[in-house]
This record gives sequence, structure tokens and C-alpha cells, in this order.
Amino acid sequence: MAALTKKTAPEKRSVGRAGAIGLTRERVVEAAIALIDDEGLVGFSVRALARRLNVYPAALYWHIGGAKSDLLAEISGALIASLMTPADLPDDWRETIRLLFRRFRARVHEHPRAAPLLGPHIRSNGAPNAPWVEIILTALTEAGFEDQALIDAFNSVVGALEGYITMELAADGATEGSEWVQTFDAGLNALDAARFPLVKRHLSQMYNRSFVMRWKSGNVAPLEDGYNFLIETLILGLEAQAKRDRNRELDAATPTADG
Repeated sequence: MAALTKKTAPEKRSVGRAGAIGLTRERVVEAAIALIDDEGLVGFSVRALARRLNVYPAALYWHIGGAKSDLLAEISGALIASLMTPADLPDDWRETIRLLFRRFRARVHEHPRAAPLLGPHIRSNGAPNAPWVEIILTALTEAGFEDQALIDAFNSVVGALEGYITMELAADGATEGSEWVQTFDAGLNALDAARFPLVKRHLSQMYNRSFVMRWKSGNVAPLEDGYNFLIETLILGLEAQAKRDRNRELDAATPTADG
């Protein structure tokens, strides 16, 4: 008679309190970014992240807040909070703006699937973003802005900074040769040249190299030239606005002929 062998119970997955040992907010956010890199936002969920970290979902909420939106805000903050330090500041405020924009774009292009988070979720993650907010305010103060004009200039810079990249990397591109792309191309080809003469004239230049007239995402068909154009246009506009404000102050301080 064959000897009886004792079955070994399958090893249980270490979940919950034991699995959460060593878990930190930084580790949670790092794993969340990796999950988004792998699966995109469509495949991202708190449960999927918990499975990846081998913990219960409640353990994640203890570290990052009580809602999924808190986690998404932490992710957006982690992507850009350490873009620049005071030691990085060039002597010229214009170069500060250029450097910030280029580093921002490079960082987000490392994690293109997380780009859609930046617009809606950066708004609720103020403190972690304070370092680069301080740098922007410093540059704009050096440009001559103050009081409400400083805040208006700040909002313009941040809007341009985030808006272009989130549009450039807004979603995964379509598949070449797919039915969707064929329909997209057919619609463009069918445009009436008499009604849309400029669109038809420039379509070959714009196709997959401009907003709206594209089906490829910016991670495979980047729009870098337009981004650099935006930076220089923004700087020129800031210079003009600062000069106008200074002239207004001088005019207000200059006595009139009647005075």
C-alpha cells in the first residue's frame, strides 16, 4: 500500500495588514503611474492597483485619501512637482519659462497615457506643486508683473503649459488602416474646396501634424514645433503685457498739463 503523503496547503497571498507593510504614499503613486503606463486610464482602477501591490483597496485609501480623485491628484502632482528647483533658475526669466516648458513636456512624454490627468486633477493638488509655482511666480515677478496682473500672467502660463500637452497626448491614436481611420480620411478628402479653400490647401501639411486634423497621438507623431512656437509666442505676449503695464503706471504718475 502506498504511503500516504500529507498535502501541503497552498500558500496564501499576503494581503491586508501584512501585505501593506512597507507601503508608502510614494510607493502607491509610483505603482499607480506604472499601471497607467501599462494599461492606460481605461485599465486603471483602485482595485487593479491594489492587486498589483498585493493589498486590500482600503490600504491604498489610508495613504492617499478617501477617494479615487485623491489618488489621481497625487499622480498628477508626482509627474510634475519636481520639474525644477531654485538652483535651476537661469538669470533671464524668459529662459526660466523656456526651461520649465521643455522639462514639463519631456516629463509628460515619458508617461503619455497619464497626460489626460493633468488638466482636471492638478487643480486639487496645490501644496506638492508649490516648488514650480514659486518658480513661475519668480520669473513673472522678474518680468515686471505684480498684484492681480501677476496672477493673470501665472494663469496664462499654466494654462498654456498644461493645455498643449494634454491635447497633444489626449488619447491613444487609432490603428492605421482601420475602419475608423478610413472614415476619417474619407471625410477630409470629401471636403468642398470652394467652402474650405485654406483647409484643403494646407491639409497635406496639417495631416497628423496638427491638432484636429490627425488620428495619431502625440507620442508617435509629436507636435514639438508647435510647442516651441507656443513658448516663444507666450514670452512675446508676456513682454508686451508687462511693457504696457509699466507704461500705464508711468502715464498715471506723470502730471497732466492741467495739473
